[in-house]
Amino acid sequence: MIHLNLIDAAERLDVVESVAPVHVTSVKELQKKSRKKALTVVLAALFVVVAFSCFLSVAGVPAPLQGLLPAPYLSLIGAEDPSRSALAMGMGQKTSAGGSLEAEAAAANAIIRQRDALTVKQVVGEINPQALFNNKRTDFNSYLPLEKLSFQKASFGQFLAFLNTATPDDVGFSDCIYQAPNYFYLRGVAAKPTSQKSFLDRLRTVSSDFRTPPLPENAPATDITAFGVFGVVNVNLNQVSSFVPLAEAVSEVKSLKALAAAQKVQLSGFEKPIIEEFGVYKRYTFKITTTADFTELNAFIASVAESPLRVGIRSLEMRQAKKDMASTILFEMFVTK
Repeated sequence: MIHLNLIDAAERLDVVESVAPVHVTSVKELQKKSRKKALTVVLAALFVVVAFSCFLSVAGVPAPLQGLLPAPYLSLIGAEDPSRSALAMGMGQKTSAGGSLEAEAAAANAIIRQRDALTVKQVVGEINPQALFNNKRTDFNSYLPLEKLSFQKASFGQFLAFLNTATPDDVGFSDCIYQAPNYFYLRGVAAKPTSQKSFLDRLRTVSSDFRTPPLPENAPATDITAFGVFGVVNVNLNQVSSFVPLAEAVSEVKSLKALAAAQKVQLSGFEKPIIEEFGVYKRYTFKITTTADFTELNAFIASVAESPLRVGIRSLEMRQAKKDMASTILFEMFVTK
């Protein structure tokens, strides 16, 4: 009996040992597989959405889906819903204000008919005369082209006249620059400090913006360096009242030369003017040089300011040369066909 039990136990043990070991699954592996499946599902869904959107943008919304898809989505992918397009293009298209395009068109046509039926007296009554005839132009940049020429003639004439009367006899200039409309730069020297102070004080009184740069420590007390804005007064903006016709441009230049010759001023540089296009007119710019002294040049500029010549002066530079004074003048003339 005992022997049989041992044999039976041995057989059971052999059976137990021959059973395959239990396989244990890792939790991390399960989570990783789950994420892969989820990612695959998302990518598949995204692919379906993209493919569907491409189909809609190319072929349009099919009949079973018309009116069901949201308008922002269709606008985003560039698809067209025939049912919505029919509503938008209908005769009763609604606007954001709640009306219709048909009603707006009818109202616009009614306004046009009402405007056409107005008399001249009624139209003039609707215009504010001040908007047309009371437009005050007080700045050079706001002047009309011919008004700018008129201002230039007066400006240069007044500035040179001031220098002629306000400069002491013992004051000389190495540089004198005046540019339109009324900017100046002066550099020179006086024989004595009192003459320097007297001239600078006079120049300050006629300038709206007067400045003297700081001088070096070793600069003489008689040095003169100043720049600013000269005060131009009593300008007749209608002095130049017309453009120069192209056929009269040559004669206008001859008149300017004759005026210079009368003041014993020789001018050179009229041969090749710079021509600029401004639509209805052209600007002729003449870069003129002369070696006339200050007295003769002042008389010539004064005669230009008083003459009916249709020319303006854009800039004047007077510099002391080795023997004589050398001056460069930019004359400008507005020419029409």
